[in-house]
Amino acid sequence: MATIVLNWELGAALGHVGRYLTIALQLRAQGHRPVLVLRDISRAEAVLGPHAIEFLQAPVWLTPVQGLPPDLNFTETLFRFGFLKAAGLLSIARAWRSLWTLLQPDLMLFDHAPTALLAARGFDVPRVIVGNSFAVPPRVRPLPRYRWWANGAGDHHRLAETEERTTRNCNAVLKELGAPLIAQVADLFEAEATYLCARPRLDVYGERADANYIGPVNSLSMGSGPVWPAGDAPPVFAYLKSDYKHLDAVLGAIGKSRARYLIYAAGLPEQLRKRHESARVAFSATPLQMSEVVKQCTAIICHAGGMSDIALDHGKPLLLLPTQMEQTMTSHRVEALGAGILLAPDGNPALLPKLLRRLLDDESLAARAVEYAAQLSSIDQSLAVGRLVEGCEALLSGGANADAKARSQ
Repeated sequence: MATIVLNWELGAALGHVGRYLTIALQLRAQGHRPVLVLRDISRAEAVLGPHAIEFLQAPVWLTPVQGLPPDLNFTETLFRFGFLKAAGLLSIARAWRSLWTLLQPDLMLFDHAPTALLAARGFDVPRVIVGNSFAVPPRVRPLPRYRWWANGAGDHHRLAETEERTTRNCNAVLKELGAPLIAQVADLFEAEATYLCARPRLDVYGERADANYIGPVNSLSMGSGPVWPAGDAPPVFAYLKSDYKHLDAVLGAIGKSRARYLIYAAGLPEQLRKRHESARVAFSATPLQMSEVVKQCTAIICHAGGMSDIALDHGKPLLLLPTQMEQTMTSHRVEALGAGILLAPDGNPALLPKLLRRLLDDESLAARAVEYAAQLSSIDQSLAVGRLVEGCEALLSGGANADAKARSQ
């Protein structure tokens, strides 16, 4: 039996936990001991407890970093999580190493965990990177700009400067750890194997010829069965954040729409729920089984992220309400497919009623979503998890990864 530590450092919500749960269950079925080290354990017991999966709190950067301009790329995002100064970065890296020393892993997985990857250099444990396309940038110098849809001709000097500063800070930490130095920020993503839980056409950085795409891995069965409002109107599912700045406007537009809506918004104030629920608008107090939701609904409203993959894999058009950069990048990819529409983070909420009407009435959106799903060779994520676990087994046996493409990109 091998101890396999699955590390998660950045990001929010349940997507990373759900992905790791799916992988951990398969690893345990192979006779191994999976241990999840998580950025956010506030809901881990509810998700992992029923399966008796071990979990621990990850070392994370907590101090807000003020005064920075909007991030141009992933390198600049790292500044907000300790990479701006070497001293703080060293503290987090040492904490990761101390935790792993206690756990004595035989293999480690990393999902959106750049500081953990920094700490893992020279730790002498095989590394497997697994995550969506945003969390695994292409291996180029400097890392790509986020806003690929906008003109960035004037960003070159700044990108070069932040690339150099981050590389310097990382190497200061690595010297203290006695670990191999990096030549560029992209070297943080060196690993014995890399698996992109993404579809090529939805890669936020654009399709990569040499990437190992295994497809999305989500926990589709987690939650309760959907109960829709009665009636014959089309059923639409909405997965919303209770702190979304335009939440009241979205719910108001939904209330005036002709469809039937089932909404999950964790932490939604009761007063807001009572104001907007009706015979055609129902709220779920618990997460829902997405495997059932996507079979029954005609469209989905969400903030992008993993929900976009779930919807499009099943041919459902989307109204996307991104709140941060990763979601915005995904939303633009979906829009480019013609399978969804978006309200940008700085968009006018007065447009929401019009966007909802288009989601329901624009047949081209549904057609493009169905066309996208029909072109997929498989949406059976057990195949993706199987490939990943086979690669882990190969590394544990001391051999090269059986999937040559899974080598670090």
